[in-house]
Amino acid sequence: MSTVDTKAEFYSDLDDHWARIWTLSLATKQPSKRIKDRFFDFVIDRCSEVDCWKINEDIIGELFSEFVEDLGEW
Repeated sequence: MSTVDTKAEFYSDLDDHWARIWTLSLATKQPSKRIKDRFFDFVIDRCSEVDCWKINEDIIGELFSEFVEDLGEW
């Protein structure tokens, strides 16, 4: 698998997790694209800090909680 495919797969998985958080877990519509982009940047920063690009429900759940905490500090 090429680097481009890996990156595309990461973004696709992240997009799926984002949709599941709002649709299945919270049962509400997704916030604006601006908030989604900030969450993606947040996840990318965290993944790059630990140099691990594998994400799953548990990891996304933890990162989403951290993201919400960070929103509270704005």
